[in-house]
Amino acid sequence: MNGIWNPQQQAIRAHYLAVGRDLVRPTSAERDQALGFDRELWRALGATGLFGVHMPERFGGQGLGVWEFSAALEGFSEGCQDMGVLVSFVAQVALVQAALLSYGSEEQLQRWLPPLISGEKIGCFAITEQGCGSDVRSLKLAASRDGSGYRLNGMKWNITNAPVADICMTFARLEEAGPNAISCFISETAAPGLTQSVPFDLMGNRGTPIGSLTFDNVALAADSLVGAEGQGLRVLYFGFLVERIFTGVSIVGCMQPVIDECLQYSLKREAFGRPISDNQYVQGHIVQAYTQLELLRSVVVRGLTALEKGQDCSTLASIIKMLASEAMHEACLNAMRIHGNYGYRRDFHFERLLRDSIGLFFAGGTSEIHKTVIWANLVAEAQNRSKAKDDLRLDAYTGAGAAA
Repeated sequence: MNGIWNPQQQAIRAHYLAVGRDLVRPTSAERDQALGFDRELWRALGATGLFGVHMPERFGGQGLGVWEFSAALEGFSEGCQDMGVLVSFVAQVALVQAALLSYGSEEQLQRWLPPLISGEKIGCFAITEQGCGSDVRSLKLAASRDGSGYRLNGMKWNITNAPVADICMTFARLEEAGPNAISCFISETAAPGLTQSVPFDLMGNRGTPIGSLTFDNVALAADSLVGAEGQGLRVLYFGFLVERIFTGVSIVGCMQPVIDECLQYSLKREAFGRPISDNQYVQGHIVQAYTQLELLRSVVVRGLTALEKGQDCSTLASIIKMLASEAMHEACLNAMRIHGNYGYRRDFHFERLLRDSIGLFFAGGTSEIHKTVIWANLVAEAQNRSKAKDDLRLDAYTGAGAAA
């Protein structure tokens, strides 16, 4: 989001652009082909401070703010051009770490945040189940009270980072807390009875380990409960907001070099004795991508502003997620059209970016789901009712106290 960063944020952006370019991008194709996750790379990214730019210093973070983290994420995304790594990264930082910081107890923060921020541990946010994706109120994974603790039984499906995660935030139905009460639990994936699948063999985002978690009478202590019993949906919705906004930030970073490469190629590539940039067809594709990028950038800025102020931003978050997924996919598809057969080759990164971009239509909710969210918010505002997410602890995540 060039033009909005102050000098400190520009320096942060430039630093993490170099991190993404030098640490991640050289091996992106290898991870895609091997369906692999590089734990040493994860640790190396942790050593740069990337996981903790906006996390409190007392847990190993840098103690900076949402804007500084956004500058880092945009630069890192532009440098790495690897949505596989970015999906894993956003799942941990914008879901697990953010939700834990806002709803976790001091003891939970002390135990779980430092190893996540350092990159020594990997986190996952387990929501989806077979036959239950966006309809989170229909979760089937069952939690029951067991003495002072809990027992979990069931399966989570299609979970980002599940095959490699060390720490899991899981959402389960605790009927003893009331009808349809969803609660959030945090635990080690090494807990007896918890089984991690191998990574699913997906079309795209192959550098993102996605799989299932099976809970077979898993015993959890009382201090595994995040927030209060039955408060899980608040934790979940908070994570959704942060994830969607930071997904937008990462796509702003990813899209910029795609547009730049298309522009430079069109100016150099000649056909019928003139640059292909003379063709309105080519101009139209590049201008359309640039227009969508600037539109996304402007809405992301609004979303970050609302997030920083602790304001409800569920509508903006859904708009951002829709724009980001559609804009990135269209930009990659048109980049291949502009580059012709060259763009279709497996040794050229556009085909990988195109496959990865398709996954954006499903991760974090489909566009149809986000339209439903936006519609519900519009109706609530028209009827003068508070939206269901008004009590989210946005200030706990973005306020001055969070960075102390």
